[in-house]
Amino acid sequence: MSAIAPNSKPSSGTNNSPSIRWGLGDAIWVWLAALAVTLFAGAAFAALRGALGGSGSSGDALTDIWDLVFSSLIQNAAIVGFIIVVSHLKGVGSLRRDFGLRLRIRDWWWLPVGSVISVGSAILLDPILHFMGKPPTQAVVTIIDKSSGVGALAAALSVAIAAPIAEELLFRGLVLRSLQRRYRPAVAIAVTSVIFAAVHPLLDPKAVLALVPLLLLSVASGIQAARSGNLSRSIWLHMGFNAITAAGLLLN
Repeated sequence: MSAIAPNSKPSSGTNNSPSIRWGLGDAIWVWLAALAVTLFAGAAFAALRGALGGSGSSGDALTDIWDLVFSSLIQNAAIVGFIIVVSHLKGVGSLRRDFGLRLRIRDWWWLPVGSVISVGSAILLDPILHFMGKPPTQAVVTIIDKSSGVGALAAALSVAIAAPIAEELLFRGLVLRSLQRRYRPAVAIAVTSVIFAAVHPLLDPKAVLALVPLLLLSVASGIQAARSGNLSRSIWLHMGFNAITAAGLLLN
């Protein structure tokens, strides 16, 4: 499919090289392991807070926002860390060569494109939201909305910067490239997009209304990752998409 064919020679991660042994199974265990680490670290953080005389449970805005920041940073760091392990054990030992991790300043203009996707999908969903009356609110939105100050800013930055890098590395790096070795680009992008959109409601069922925007983002990011052979454009796209959500929460 010429519209999404790479415009340059693919990096080693998309070739059937004997040195490349990572695949979709590795993406599954990376995601599950990162989730397990996040849950364990969150429980340990709450226990430590309780032992030091603070609240051991959620409830107040300050506790919730810093729990969110902590868990978000841990999860994103765990995803990147485990993918580094996969690269060294089953790849060529380079996130750039294996999974196309790159962030070029010259690709910055994909940032507003991601923002347009976010705003455009919100406009498309507006009639549905009006029909539903008061739709369910995602947990992360509720927590940031109740918070202010440094905690809210830290959470917003995590959503707008850290999450896009980790998620693009996992989904457009490991997942998409694994599928590209077996299927045509269009099929690989479509399957990756469905997986990307579907995993979000698994962690927060109230995120089901975000399925359409996430699907649109994933298709756009997947096309750019396949065309360029790296993750620079898709990371900028994802940052622009998430930045609208983060800015809206901070300004609300």
